[in-house]
Amino acid sequence: MKIMLQRKKETPSKTLEDICSIKSKRWNYTQDQCKVWIEENLEEDDYHLCIYIKNNIIAYMNFVFIEAKVNDSIIPFVGIGNVCTAESGKGYGDLLMKEVNKIIVEMNWKGILFCKDELVPYYQKFSWELVPAHKIQTDNFKGINFMVFNVSEDISNLQYDGRNF
Repeated sequence: MKIMLQRKKETPSKTLEDICSIKSKRWNYTQDQCKVWIEENLEEDDYHLCIYIKNNIIAYMNFVFIEAKVNDSIIPFVGIGNVCTAESGKGYGDLLMKEVNKIIVEMNWKGILFCKDELVPYYQKFSWELVPAHKIQTDNFKGINFMVFNVSEDISNLQYDGRNF
């Protein structure tokens, strides 16, 4: 198994092809559409995290650097997005989330993610905490769950209307 974490600006074209391949398998987008999304939505210093087995990508996600207002203070976060695996039921997602958490803790980052209702229990399994909807202030992400990781303060109010990740 090989774990690769690299900034967007340092990502070789072959790796980008691998990323777009796995994303297009899990979502209803072509590889070209995935590439355009990455080019338009990820900044040069954002990260790709890929996990490979025998040179085949089995799991992918990205880290993006954002800020959110928590309890009236601007806090830097790393948003995790595009979490996907080559196949379901093989433990690849668990492997990916364990690596995500390890990196967040090692880098002393605060993590944030958006997810649908049915995915909340999955992320809670990895110690991600759901921010109750009544504590979220947003115009762009209504009806989406916000979850955080490695955040020590009690969140009474979270405001975010930045970029999607």
